Amino acid sequence: MVMLVSADASMPLHAQTFKKDDPYSGRSLVCDRCPPGMYLRAPCSATQKSDCVKCPNGAYTEFWNHISKCLRCSMCAENQVVKQECSPSNNCECECKEDYYFNKKYEACIKHKECPPGYGANITGTPQQDTECVQCQPGFYSEVSSAKATCVAQSNCQAGGLRVVLKGQSWHDTLCASCDDLKTRDGAEYLHEILPTFFIQLHQTMGITKMRRLAMRLPQEGGKKPLRGTVMKLSRRGLNNFMNSWDQGAGKDQVRKLPEVLRNIGAFNMGDKLERKLKYIDQQSKLCEGLVEVAQNELK
Repeated sequence: MVMLVSADASMPLHAQTFKKDDPYSGRSLVCDRCPPGMYLRAPCSATQKSDCVKCPNGAYTEFWNHISKCLRCSMCAENQVVKQECSPSNNCECECKEDYYFNKKYEACIKHKECPPGYGANITGTPQQDTECVQCQPGFYSEVSSAKATCVAQSNCQAGGLRVVLKGQSWHDTLCASCDDLKTRDGAEYLHEILPTFFIQLHQTMGITKMRRLAMRLPQEGGKKPLRGTVMKLSRRGLNNFMNSWDQGAGKDQVRKLPEVLRNIGAFNMGDKLERKLKYIDQQSKLCEGLVEVAQNELK
């Protein structure tokens, strides 16, 4: 196919033509370039115009040109998806796949960072921008590690005619219960509701060796201990699954021993934090029974 190229008024004339010496006459010829989407199969001669041919599938030219072969369409890199398919006049356009963004420093698509418990997504990540996290304000919380979850409002116990069992913090909701519930349930049972998030905090603040030591010392039913060789090989993901499994099956006596176990491995602050929460829950139960009088905001 011979294409007789017409001028594009929006392009300077010199951008649509190129000079070539005629091998027969030695004269300098002004040949037409090929438009985007085509390549030059044969240059002009004294009697013929430039022979331009459409680019085949998988190839393209984006500008006026006189190249002898179309450019090969690009392939999307790791963690990228096609935003716009390649066409004869445009290269393939790629963007980072869902949950990833393009990091200019590394020139690669990186997974959006996750906001830890106590923080929510202030700006949700896009293919061009990472997630931006913000600490939850008083009265709000986030109990998950997530690149998308935002802080949500704490439960209002009074609105439901319930008592505050445990004050909410940025990383867990306010726990509510009726006095009837407090009289029939042990305080350790309420602690189960925040332990999964508490374990996430441990993973973020403790080294993996100490986490393995904790897993080895978690109080087990009947005093049995897990196989040391198995626990000491667990990854962080494996440790998280191990601890969540323990939480689901642990009885009240096992949960009440957890603060002391934490202190025994050197995690004094975390052990004390958990014990304060347990004491607060116990005191709310006693208040319902009318045995003691304490201010509800004495312990956090």
